Amino acid sequence: MSAKGETSACVPCGKPWRQVLLLLLGTWMALCGGSLYAFSRFEVQIMSHCGLSAQQLDVVYAAGQAGVGLGIIPGTLYDLRGPAGTSLYGAVFTAAGNLGMSLMLQRDGCGGVSTLALWYFLVQQGSVAIFQAGLFSNIAQAPPKMQGLVTGIVSSGYGLSAAFVTLLFSMFGDDDLDRYFKGTGLIFSFTGLAAAALMPLLHSKAHPAAYGRLEEASKDEAGHRSPQPTLYGRQDEDSPAPAKLPKSAPMTRSEILCRADFWLFLLSFVLLQAIGSGLYIANLSLMGDSFGISADSRATYVRAVSYCNCLGRIGSGLAMDALEMRGVHRSDHILITACGVIVASLALLLLPEEALASALLPALGLTAAAYGANWAIMPSYIAKRFQGSHVGMMFNIHSGHIALAVLLTSYAVGGLYDAQAAEQGQGAFCRGGVCWRTSFGLAAGTEIFALAVALVLMWKVRHAQDEQRCSKVAATKA
Repeated sequence: MSAKGETSACVPCGKPWRQVLLLLLGTWMALCGGSLYAFSRFEVQIMSHCGLSAQQLDVVYAAGQAGVGLGIIPGTLYDLRGPAGTSLYGAVFTAAGNLGMSLMLQRDGCGGVSTLALWYFLVQQGSVAIFQAGLFSNIAQAPPKMQGLVTGIVSSGYGLSAAFVTLLFSMFGDDDLDRYFKGTGLIFSFTGLAAAALMPLLHSKAHPAAYGRLEEASKDEAGHRSPQPTLYGRQDEDSPAPAKLPKSAPMTRSEILCRADFWLFLLSFVLLQAIGSGLYIANLSLMGDSFGISADSRATYVRAVSYCNCLGRIGSGLAMDALEMRGVHRSDHILITACGVIVASLALLLLPEEALASALLPALGLTAAAYGANWAIMPSYIAKRFQGSHVGMMFNIHSGHIALAVLLTSYAVGGLYDAQAAEQGQGAFCRGGVCWRTSFGLAAGTEIFALAVALVLMWKVRHAQDEQRCSKVAATKA
């Protein structure tokens, strides 16, 4: 990888079996890297065992989200030290974090909410490093015409991680948190160590090219260079553009950050994902407990949400490629996901008490599919809209903003839950739909605002396109 801080891609020239093994390894790393989504599987046990309030529990979850949001750290390490260094980083952090969680569970009060939050932050920082090492390596080594497909396969593993971790939790004993954290720490850290050893062997020798955009060929390469990789999320023609057509210069970071359409998309994306993660994913089991859903059924809900998350990522990627040629911009798809989560939140807000238990799973499934789809839309949009420049940096800017938004959302939701539990006077847990009605209203209002922002973005994108078309027509006539 380049030592200059820019992610590199390669046009692979190695044997296909290496790419297949790398894809399998990357997908396994993604399964190990998305354990944050399984938090709701054991949140009730942690809340009871550690004597936490719902608000304190959500702070622990938000710390894990911050660990994921600061993926820019392992992302930068990947640029400097490649997949081996990033995998080692992930192995160390996930081992330390899981061991720390296990040790805290043996102390009175689990060491306090701040200590738990710190260790869970380390768990997720290590997990996201393992995921990014697998994802970026597969993108770099994928054949030009298969980068989108390979990215979708690896990312779908990340979406399935909650189902995988839920299976591990059952294997280690549903009530034995100590065995769970020790077991997952061993599995995930071993994965990081194995990846550090195997990835240098699986990386084929290749002609380097800047990942995410097409570069000008040097004069001595022009006659015999390999085909350049495609931009993320779309396929380019094999034949090069005619020499007389000038190629646009790559955009700088400052140029991207000064664009209104960048911030409009970021705002709508962050608002939608903050509700999906900070309200629904973080509190899935607490909602089920409030609505009288059994513990065994709640485990099924976690797996179902994981499957919907995965399907949303794959389905959105396929839809973007299929509909773009029909005039549907990639940013338009966030309008669809916004409408989906609005329907889910309004249903839970307005349905009568007796219907909430039956409506929870469909609402969670719809929200999870939209949540996963947005994670596919975001990198594809920024790569296409901004000429493939600084995709990794812009991706992690979005992730970092989500970490802050999830902290605020989950803290507010936890406070509302605790207030209702205090009114009922039956301990830390709250029973009934009243525990969540205000939160559902907050979610619906936030999502409607995000939809309004996305509509402004849609107008902005089309207005800019019309201006470019008019400029080309005027230049042709001149």
